[in-house]
Amino acid sequence: MKLASLLLCAASALVAQIQVETPTGFQPVGASVTLGVTNPGDPLDTRFRGPAQANIQIGGAAFSARDILSNGDFTVRFLPAAEGSYSASLTVAGVTVIVRATAQATVVVSQAGFALSRGSVIDFGVVEVGATAQQTLLLENRSTRTLTVSKIETGATILAGPALPFNLAPGTSVPLRLGLTPASVGFLELPLSIDGREFTLRASGTIPRLPPARIMTDAVAVLSGQQVRLRIEFAEDARTASGGTLELTFSGDDPAVRLGTGRVATFSLAAGSRVAKFGAAEDIMMQTGTTAGVIRIRVQAPGNDFVREFRIESQPVVVDDAKATREGSTIVVAITGFDNSRGAASMNFRFADKAGNPLGSVFTVTPDNEWKSYFQTSGMGGVFRLRAVFPVAGDSSLVGSVTAEIANTVGRTEIGKLTLP
Repeated sequence: MKLASLLLCAASALVAQIQVETPTGFQPVGASVTLGVTNPGDPLDTRFRGPAQANIQIGGAAFSARDILSNGDFTVRFLPAAEGSYSASLTVAGVTVIVRATAQATVVVSQAGFALSRGSVIDFGVVEVGATAQQTLLLENRSTRTLTVSKIETGATILAGPALPFNLAPGTSVPLRLGLTPASVGFLELPLSIDGREFTLRASGTIPRLPPARIMTDAVAVLSGQQVRLRIEFAEDARTASGGTLELTFSGDDPAVRLGTGRVATFSLAAGSRVAKFGAAEDIMMQTGTTAGVIRIRVQAPGNDFVREFRIESQPVVVDDAKATREGSTIVVAITGFDNSRGAASMNFRFADKAGNPLGSVFTVTPDNEWKSYFQTSGMGGVFRLRAVFPVAGDSSLVGSVTAEIANTVGRTEIGKLTLP
């Protein structure tokens, strides 16, 4: 009798080494422990604690041991497939206890044929702000008795579904169609509760794609030396406020080819509008510079990424200012302008007296190498300022005017008659 008492105490001490987590902490288990109630398809996890490095085994349908740690902590998961009462033997370090749990039938929530467990995330994907994405769930009765759905609560929009409460006979189902409408960019998560079973509805809000856009100009032809106004117009009104960037690149080397804000500008587009704004203005200035080449304007905005090219063709030299002066016994001709071809090949000068009679022959200058060298180092595109000095043998006051012209690879530019004071 004394020996039996000792054996019983030893067995009780071994069982006490198995503990189950409760709201007040880990407590020793008895010969059996009840895990609780869940629904078919919904896992019920319970945390246990045994001796460190203990061997853990569990037998019985719907039960499994997982998350086993070296300190003796582990989880028993109960995942039933159907309604009913379940039990299993849990053996820890050679000591066995019985675990029990119950599966209570409830409506199965499925998506695309897959049953969703409690806590599942129902993903609506990437949705444009202001647009509504839809998902249809199926509420199924996979049990052998009639089930009642009394309450459906959600932060989303129920687009279609049965009136509450409703009954589902065994083997029947009804659809539930939900809509999710992001109001801002970023993740949106809303709850869905069906008779207390919680799910999460998730969408990623993104900036709406804008309708196709085009770049408009106020110039019939885009040439060097212009200031052209650019305007971005979209094919339809924007559904929500949006914006984008305008980027300029140039095939040549000319810092004067730029937008009013440099080579990149940002624009906004108000909801309900189809014209982009640069600050408060509906257009932005583009300087075409003084070098032949290709200007590329790229628009990047949600749903738009396109380039419009402006080809700046080579043209004859453009003269902005020219004058002739006397400086002692020399005549000085100063010319300011630009050569977008950077290829001026010759200059002709014709002098005349005050009565308009020619003085000598035409002076032809071919500064081809000097011209190229200047443009390679100036860093000012095709802009130039020329100073031509002509020594006069005799009385320079007899010279009344000079006529000049400049030729490049495209053609000749007549500067006209420059009268000396």
